[in-house]
Amino acid sequence: LAHQSLKRSFTEGDLSESSYEASVSMALNSSGTYRQVLIAPLAKDCLKMARQMGRKPNLNAANLAIRLSKIYPYRAEIEWYKACCEKSDEQRGYYDSFKQRGASKRESKINMNRYKLAAFWDDVVHMMDRKELPHDLHRRTKWVNTAYSYMLLVEPLDIAEYYRSGMHLKKGHYISNGRERRYEIFDQWWAERVNSENLESRRTRYASLTQDSRFWARVEEAKEWLDNIRSESDPRNSASLWDRLNGFETYVMKLVEEKEVSADVVAQNSSFSLWLEQWRALKSQIYPLIMLQSMPLT
Repeated sequence: LAHQSLKRSFTEGDLSESSYEASVSMALNSSGTYRQVLIAPLAKDCLKMARQMGRKPNLNAANLAIRLSKIYPYRAEIEWYKACCEKSDEQRGYYDSFKQRGASKRESKINMNRYKLAAFWDDVVHMMDRKELPHDLHRRTKWVNTAYSYMLLVEPLDIAEYYRSGMHLKKGHYISNGRERRYEIFDQWWAERVNSENLESRRTRYASLTQDSRFWARVEEAKEWLDNIRSESDPRNSASLWDRLNGFETYVMKLVEEKEVSADVVAQNSSFSLWLEQWRALKSQIYPLIMLQSMPLT
């Protein structure tokens, strides 16, 4: 029946030149709506729209891939900056060098690159929200890996800028109050991939990028806990801070042992290394007192 309808449309001269128009004409003929003057244009437009929406997400994804290749130099410059910081005689590392930066052209360029990369990845997220990209983009290996490595490289700079500008004093700490939505989404993408592919492996050297992109925000919170415990007079609050500090140290030492951190974390003058030195010094002073207080009276 559909073949006969298509043939009749052709002989009657109302078949479009394109194969797609031919299929639309055939479908409408088969449904009996093509000759209904009021309904046919709407039905035809709906079928055209369905075709366009089916193809457009893939076209958008292809265009995004082209845009991604064009912004790669911005990422490469940040990677170069990280390597320079790690080789510096100051031994502060990537995070602290950016946080304590002066008015140099180099850091200004890196900061601008950070904004440009953020704009691109925010566009990706917004297009996903509007269903303008393939529904399975977040499962495609290329996009998952690229988004995740972007997050590991650039989020430390976002954290550095957040604390450098004093936003934590206005809004609260970064993890709860300052983290951009794109990072939450990329975390989800990566977690789904890890769970589905079992990607765990043992490292033999430090990672090129710290595998916890929020690591430096955790360090900033731990620095505040350390300051607070020094001045805390309430035993209950002191105990709570003590548990947090111990917990953070345990967490980080596990990362370091498994080499899940970049070399800049353990740089001699990094804020983490300085925190660890101060925390262990304080612990060596306080721990004997705690043990003495916990001993039973005889």
